[in-house]
Amino acid sequence: MFITSANTKFRDDKSGKPGAQGSFKWRQVRKLIALATPYRRMLLAGLLATVVFALLHTASIAGVFPVLKTLLEEEGVEGWVNRTIAGERVGIEFNPLSDESRIEIRATRLQSEEDTTALRPGDAILPPDGQTAVELLHTMGALEPGATITVTVETRDGRIQRTLTADTPDFSQRMMRSGLRAVLAVLPDDMDTQDGKLRTLVHILIGLVLIVFIGNAFRYAGEILIATAILRSMMDLRAKLYAQTLHLPLSFFAEQPTSDVVTRFVQDIQEVQRGLTTFFGKFLREPLKAMLILCLAFTLDWRITLTMVVVAPITVGVFWAVGRKVKKAARRLLQGYGYMIDALTTSLQNLRVVKAYTAEDQEHARLRVVDRHMFKQQLKLAKLHAFVSPTVETLAVVAGSIVTVWLAGRVLNHELSLSKFVQLGVTLGMLFDPLRRLTDVYVRVKRSTAGVDRILTLLAEPVETDEQETANPVGPLENGIEFVGVSFTYPGAERPALVDINLSVAKGETMAVVGPNGCGKTTLVSMLPRLLVPGSGEVRYDGANLQDIQLRSLRKQIGVVTQEAVVFAGTPAMNIAYGNGDPVADKVEDAARRAYADEFIRDIPGGYDADLGERGTTLSGGQRQRLAIARAIYRNAPILIFDEATSQIDSESELKIQTALQEFAKDRTTFIIAHRLSTIQFANRIIVMEAGRIIDSGGHKELFDRCDLYRTLCQTQFLAEPAEPTP
Repeated sequence: MFITSANTKFRDDKSGKPGAQGSFKWRQVRKLIALATPYRRMLLAGLLATVVFALLHTASIAGVFPVLKTLLEEEGVEGWVNRTIAGERVGIEFNPLSDESRIEIRATRLQSEEDTTALRPGDAILPPDGQTAVELLHTMGALEPGATITVTVETRDGRIQRTLTADTPDFSQRMMRSGLRAVLAVLPDDMDTQDGKLRTLVHILIGLVLIVFIGNAFRYAGEILIATAILRSMMDLRAKLYAQTLHLPLSFFAEQPTSDVVTRFVQDIQEVQRGLTTFFGKFLREPLKAMLILCLAFTLDWRITLTMVVVAPITVGVFWAVGRKVKKAARRLLQGYGYMIDALTTSLQNLRVVKAYTAEDQEHARLRVVDRHMFKQQLKLAKLHAFVSPTVETLAVVAGSIVTVWLAGRVLNHELSLSKFVQLGVTLGMLFDPLRRLTDVYVRVKRSTAGVDRILTLLAEPVETDEQETANPVGPLENGIEFVGVSFTYPGAERPALVDINLSVAKGETMAVVGPNGCGKTTLVSMLPRLLVPGSGEVRYDGANLQDIQLRSLRKQIGVVTQEAVVFAGTPAMNIAYGNGDPVADKVEDAARRAYADEFIRDIPGGYDADLGERGTTLSGGQRQRLAIARAIYRNAPILIFDEATSQIDSESELKIQTALQEFAKDRTTFIIAHRLSTIQFANRIIVMEAGRIIDSGGHKELFDRCDLYRTLCQTQFLAEPAEPTP
């Protein structure tokens, strides 16, 4: 992507693997989850707390049933438990008790249709004299496995005696009875009276409140543990990105906009953080809640699964269709943030020029183009968000309505109690709530995978390393430096920046490199500290190929002063000692004096401990340049690369810079990209470059006499008459 004017052009982000923008794939989610695995213990603890919350949440929903039983039906909680257990033990489904003198049969599995004397729906079991229906049910539920009980049955043809055999109680029956005993231990004894029912209701509601409180306490603890693990993971991920980015070769940034890299630190990381938070929060919690609620629904009535049969496949289809577009739009949006940062930073950093040329409207138009690009992607994501949730919710309401009508029909046919109908309705509503929440979760996780792809793509880029594992460290230069057949082409460039460079520089020699803009001067000197690697040929340090030398030890031998003097946020002392550990006060002041920087540093409020601000904007161009030279002096490297600045330097600063440079260059091997005649004249040798080639070399006088390009440079670019070199 490049931005040249209001007619901004955008290129698709090519980061990530081909086809990665397709439908939801677990390998993408695995890459997302892998970022948080260093804190898996904390995550597991958080997930365990989430499981406890989901269990207690389901228990609170199940607790609605006893409330309804207490409020809506005469039999109450104890009667319902006894009736349910007794019926399952003897193979009969009983209607809710409405009369203490009879137990009506709803259904039975003990006989075939041919058995004319068998029990049938509508028949009723009559308790023995002196016993209530509840007591008889309790007796049947407590029978030993295989035991029998003879009961009186009232049929349409009269009363008959029948013997019932008890099955072995299953796990659910044992749990129901144990639960009943635990509940009855804390409930009032007079649950059959109106006042007792009210007190029972109060006790049940207090229990529900406690369950909800404890459940939400676990939810809070789980979310805090998960958030802590994810935030630490993002901090570690940023640290990896810092290390990776700082070790990327300069050739990477020639092809990849710096703003796009910055966006990966900010917006992409934020998307990943949101995705992980959503995944370990809602993405796991909501399905778990749905599964547990579904299990509860199964215990109430298995036919509730019809709802899932109707909704689930359609929901999956909606997710699949939307997911294909979400990731692509998210990736383009993240790329758009990079464009916006680039455009905005460029405008603000060059605000003096913008205002001087009254180009505010032009810059505003340029930023509007970038903003419109982002608006399109944001609107596309908003539409996808807006489409998924209502669609799934509508499907859920349709399916829920169908099931509700079906359940209501069963109530009207006296096949289902009113309290159970309400409980099923509540369960159905609570079942679809986590499914509805998952619609937003899916889009959020899908968006985060775009950020994961872009981050992992950056982390996979090759970094600067020693070519050989056995690379040798080097010390100060002893003989000299050689460029042997060096050629280099920047990625995407149409022509090479350097063509077959052959050059030898002796130890202690000061060499100036001159030529028109774009001739390859900076590219040439960038080969020495291996900021750039030759496409062909070799650069040799005391006869050894730089590729065979330990990179860190090589750069320790070189001091660099760039054309744009770089000042970091911090104090003058920190800037001078940059890259060399904590500042040593005496050494810092000595370097500043030799660079003629001490005089202006002491005039700053705070002196060497003053805060210079971002990029040292409080300093003049000459002051920043002298501070950069002091940094090179402090490093005391045997090789100096000096890219002489020509802008924002007054004559006084120029004189001091030249003096400092000449003094420091003594007995050092120095490469100077020269823009001033005074600098050229004190060099031992001058190299003239054009179109990536060395076309001549020699002293100032001889080059002026024989080299047309050099003469032209002296008369135009250097703005000075030829003169003899300074002795």
